[in-house]
Amino acid sequence: MFCEAVLCAAGVRVGTNTTPYLQTPIEKVRIDQQLISAADAIELSRKVMGCIEQLQLQHDKLGHPHYAEAWLGLAMDAFRSANVDAGIIEVGMGGRYDSSNFVVPKVSTITSVHYDHVRVLGDTIQEIARHKAGIIKHDVPVVVGEMFNEAFEVVEAEAKHSHARLVQVGREVSYVGGPLSQDGGTFSYRGLKYRLDDVRVALLGSHQYANAAAALATLELFSEQTGRDIPESAIRHGLANVQFAGRLEVMKREPLVVLDGAHNEEKIGALVEAIPAVFNFRKLILVVGLLETKNVSPILERLAKLDANLIATAPAVKGKPAFNSTRLVELAVGAGIETVIDGGQPHRALEAALDMSTPDDLVVVTGSLYLIGSIRSHWYLDDQIVNQHTMFPK
Repeated sequence: MFCEAVLCAAGVRVGTNTTPYLQTPIEKVRIDQQLISAADAIELSRKVMGCIEQLQLQHDKLGHPHYAEAWLGLAMDAFRSANVDAGIIEVGMGGRYDSSNFVVPKVSTITSVHYDHVRVLGDTIQEIARHKAGIIKHDVPVVVGEMFNEAFEVVEAEAKHSHARLVQVGREVSYVGGPLSQDGGTFSYRGLKYRLDDVRVALLGSHQYANAAAALATLELFSEQTGRDIPESAIRHGLANVQFAGRLEVMKREPLVVLDGAHNEEKIGALVEAIPAVFNFRKLILVVGLLETKNVSPILERLAKLDANLIATAPAVKGKPAFNSTRLVELAVGAGIETVIDGGQPHRALEAALDMSTPDDLVVVTGSLYLIGSIRSHWYLDDQIVNQHTMFPK
């Protein structure tokens, strides 16, 4: 989001492909921060599926494409049609064997390595780091965010093997975080070229300073690789106005309702740190729902550090079983959370949270991004998002 916002502020035509979506699949493809239209998505889908059918006739052993592969093909064609100057492509899962790994970028970025998708990527930091390091290409510079030493060693070895210049946040570039508030925060950045003080970031939480620093390092290398100038004014404007749906997103006041798709232990840790640092409240109420594939116990152990009531729920996602809310209640009690109830399906859980809150309380909905998407529709209708081409419709 940071790179997209800054490049657009600099007048660069940008195509962005992200995953997963919150409310509608069209979110996956944006041109200059605007979602592609429904009509364009339908036309692009027909083209992609037509190409797939032709390819299958010629190579019948290829089998059917994965959902993510089809969407990536759609995004690439959308970028071509829009004649973008730069493409930002988010890896779906891992990296080494992800469908996006055919792309040879100007810069690769690995923001973090933590326990996630362990059933597929492995249950050690080194195994997960190996998957993520797989996006590093020969002679293509790579930016690395803050991470465990054992993860960095794997990434560093891959970079050396690929003769890829390695820039790490905290080593070649650095930042110093400033005050936080419900309006964002400010930080200072010392990069390869930029020396910036009192830069405002609209996104909430101190963890966004590290993310912004990684994004600025990426942009500096992109500028070197392409010769495109990115002025300081664009950096300041982009970071001060960036929006990120479902990440510490304030939806309502009195009571304050915040959505945060913290779907793994690392992101829950950032949320637990951000809540008391950013928000003022009398009582904290958590609405939590996770997918079955997640390592639930460490997540609940982190949430137990907050003095909060917890309402368990289960997101409904086709093809991705949710963690049972009754079992979630049991584990939450076992983790030391005193007041826990089963809220049923997501919107009932939200209503239960609002019913038990007062104007001075804070309600945080967290866990699966699919849960966040479902709850977010309480305020932003899917049709509005599609028709207005934005995650933040009027």
